[in-house]
Amino acid sequence: MSFEDLPKDWPARPLDDVSVGASVVDLCVSDRDRGVGGLSVLLCRTDRTLSQPVFVEEVPGSELCEVVARMVEAGSHLPGVGGVVVSVVRPWGAVTDLDRAAHQSALEACRGSGIPLLGMYVVTRASVTHLPLAEGLELHPGGASRDAPDAA
Repeated sequence: MSFEDLPKDWPARPLDDVSVGASVVDLCVSDRDRGVGGLSVLLCRTDRTLSQPVFVEEVPGSELCEVVARMVEAGSHLPGVGGVVVSVVRPWGAVTDLDRAAHQSALEACRGSGIPLLGMYVVTRASVTHLPLAEGLELHPGGASRDAPDAA
């Protein structure tokens, strides 16, 4: 699914559904953002629907994990935020060890702040790639991941 295939009721759908989440990320991250690169954070309501997209441009790789943690922490202090979707954004390339480290940083920040990580993606001009969890890990604080059985 891409943003062009989103159902008409997508604003009412929770972003922890990977097909909806990936498509909403595709919608919210512009081609310009993909060309510049950075970090996308979708702030979600307590029902896990999109509240507000945020984009931080040109995050140096050496600072990516710290910026991820800061953005999650900031989101956890905003009223009505019930989860986040985090995406590493760049023009091209496959999933890297830095992307995996950013994913781990997001997991730890979410666990520490009590805000659910609803999804983690790598976004390029060519694709939106979901980063699944290893089996047995939790995506949502205090709850089982919906992705765990599908993880490789």
